[in-house]
Amino acid sequence: MRHSIRLWLDWAMSDLLHLNRPRAIDQSVYTRYEKAGLTLYGPALPWNADAVVVELIARLPPTARTRTDFTLRLPGQNAVPADTVRKDEVDASKYRVFFRLAVPPASASAELLWRNRLLATVPLTVYQADQYLAELKLTTPTVAVRVGPQSVAAQTFVTTQCRGLTAAAVLRSSSGLAPLADLGVRAVFKSDRGADQIVPVPLTSSQLSAKEALLTAAPAKTPRRAGTYSVTWCAGSRELFSQPFVAVTGPRFLKSLRVSDARFVTADKAGVVRSSRNSPQPGEAVRVGPCFVLASSEPGAAGALTLHVVAVVPGAGRPPLVLEQTVLVTDGPTVFAPGMFDVSDLGSYTGFELRHREKVLGVLSVSPVPSAVFNSEGAFKPPPDFAWTQPAEDELAERLAKLMGDGTG
Repeated sequence: MRHSIRLWLDWAMSDLLHLNRPRAIDQSVYTRYEKAGLTLYGPALPWNADAVVVELIARLPPTARTRTDFTLRLPGQNAVPADTVRKDEVDASKYRVFFRLAVPPASASAELLWRNRLLATVPLTVYQADQYLAELKLTTPTVAVRVGPQSVAAQTFVTTQCRGLTAAAVLRSSSGLAPLADLGVRAVFKSDRGADQIVPVPLTSSQLSAKEALLTAAPAKTPRRAGTYSVTWCAGSRELFSQPFVAVTGPRFLKSLRVSDARFVTADKAGVVRSSRNSPQPGEAVRVGPCFVLASSEPGAAGALTLHVVAVVPGAGRPPLVLEQTVLVTDGPTVFAPGMFDVSDLGSYTGFELRHREKVLGVLSVSPVPSAVFNSEGAFKPPPDFAWTQPAEDELAERLAKLMGDGTG
């Protein structure tokens, strides 16, 4: 009996009465909050938390384990009694004292008391809705369009090819995403004709418990008319980001296409594949095929086209179809190399044309660039028919640059 009283006096004098003598106090205090069925830790408490939980962990003698002896007091409010007292599952010599209370209307310091004697001061930092919304960040917003079997990020697309549209973005908050359970997140799809589609974006429990989440939203109706559209991401009363995108007609997309390069792709007997601006010399290759590089001048464009390569045969009424393929063309370089054929077939062709239906997009000439031949009178003989191509344009620019350099040097 005397031994137990001695232990009790030691604990009360050191941990409860806070006498000014060098003695370690073996206690710790933690705060957390509950929201949407989750228990979360953080340096601050959201204004809309369902409850605040304060936990004291300390060594308690048997006579100091009464729940009603512990209270938590906030300025201007009634003291909150402890909710439960239970033994620590990890350290059997310690006990856990829990307090459950509503979120204070503003940041405050709470006093944790045992029989009205101060054990610890607990700071409760509360942030409000406007503070939370101001620090929300939306990054990597993207609009993806489904074109055939493919889904591609795009700012411009063809109305008749759009089979579905999805907006995506990453939402971040250093305080966590749990407060959004009440505020809500939504994506508003707008058109230049004034019709809006509001798509709620609920967050899962795993997303609410994190500090960042990938959000996606798809409108019920995809754009069917050419025009300017946008998707605006909103959280609560704040607009986070607005991203425009454009739907264009097929003829406008076709008009935007540019062929930036044309080459020959060859394969030798060993199967080594190379590319060259000029057609292969005899014995250099066993198979050969045309290769075109094209892109759209529309920013962020994406569209599917059925392209075909026809051979240019002198005297032929309708050029024969060599190769055909449907490709996805974007605003970046798109390589169209549909295949190769036997090099012996190359002798009957003077070039290749890249076409979409009847529109010629680019030309690749088999013949080298003809040289000017002068006669004895100083005139030059007209060269044979030659399809002017981008490689020929590059060669002309290079020779003119050398000529100008020689003239000025």
